[in-house]
Amino acid sequence: MYLSNAMFMKKAKIFIVLFFIFLIDYQAIGMNIKVRVLADNRLKTTVVTIVSGTYSVIGDNVKIFSTDLLVNSAVTLTYIDDKIRLEQGLEFIGIYSEIEFIGTKYNNIFSLKAPDISPARIYEENLSVSVSGGNLVFINTISLEKYVSAVVQSEVFGSSDDVEFFKIQAIAARTYCLANLNRHLAQKHNLCDGVHCQSYKGRCTQADILRGTYETFNDVVVDSNNRLISTAYHSNSGGMTESAGNVWLRDISYLQSIVDTFSIGARNYEWELTIPLKQWTDYFVINFDSKYAQPAYLEKITKFEQPYRIAKWVIDADTILTKDIRAHFKLRSAYFSVYPKGDNVLLKGKGYGHGVGLSQEGAIAMVKHGYSCIEILCFYYRDIKVVKYTDIINL
Repeated sequence: MYLSNAMFMKKAKIFIVLFFIFLIDYQAIGMNIKVRVLADNRLKTTVVTIVSGTYSVIGDNVKIFSTDLLVNSAVTLTYIDDKIRLEQGLEFIGIYSEIEFIGTKYNNIFSLKAPDISPARIYEENLSVSVSGGNLVFINTISLEKYVSAVVQSEVFGSSDDVEFFKIQAIAARTYCLANLNRHLAQKHNLCDGVHCQSYKGRCTQADILRGTYETFNDVVVDSNNRLISTAYHSNSGGMTESAGNVWLRDISYLQSIVDTFSIGARNYEWELTIPLKQWTDYFVINFDSKYAQPAYLEKITKFEQPYRIAKWVIDADTILTKDIRAHFKLRSAYFSVYPKGDNVLLKGKGYGHGVGLSQEGAIAMVKHGYSCIEILCFYYRDIKVVKYTDIINL
């Protein structure tokens, strides 16, 4: 019996995914991190289902079930009076302060399903559940490399299909993670899946991303003093990146403004937005002075051009930060020019995001032009180098 081409490709893809998962598992032994998942959700009840492998369930440091949970086994966790109620099907199991799901075989995978989570989130390795602030709290303990590949899939999958680009994102995600391991130490975990950490929506299933993670194993970006850098990135620079000092009010040597022709012409390179004149004027009147309602000043605030990035728009004695205008009007970027348009103002902007560091669309273009991931990182982050984390950890 012969396999169809479609069936053969599907089986080959599954084999490749499993192969890279095995390699990442083999490399990553001993380096685990704790990530709070579903951090932005307020969950009172959740179903945990075993997708692969087997799990031992521990409640308040005591094994709950005499045998491990097998594939398709499911339990329901419900918040009640600062405790966790555990049920399996219609059977009440007990009340606990903390419940742990510990994988006991290879390739242990579980899913979390709740009324406001669709589809269910699927994660690898271990899970601990506790309560805080009247809600269930979920902490996923996972190997660093699996976490990195999952972050890359959550952040950029669909924007490129090139392994070299995934290698760039894997190095950036790994560097960010290791530089911020203590961000949530007070809450007894390392990172969360919120946007102020890194997007993390579950296990990686894409073979090329797993390959990119494997091929950059342990690679991180450091500055001239061998310190892990802040691997800031955004969607599109608009043809010119921004310096960190103009966005975060702290100058950083490797995050300086550069001309970036590689971002020109990409999907998020340009944008336009029409804003009612009154809304535009009110911003200046409320935040600065009533004089901006006068005709002479109306002309000043409706005719403004940025031939290059201007962080501080100065009118008389007023310094107007373009990043604040971006935040107020929810603009795609702070790189915009303003033109009068009847009872409105027309904003013509460039780029998408804060503009600091690496432009993802610029990096994709550089990959297509044949640049390597190291060359691309060195273009966007100045005076840096890519090293193995194990080479600097004891420096």
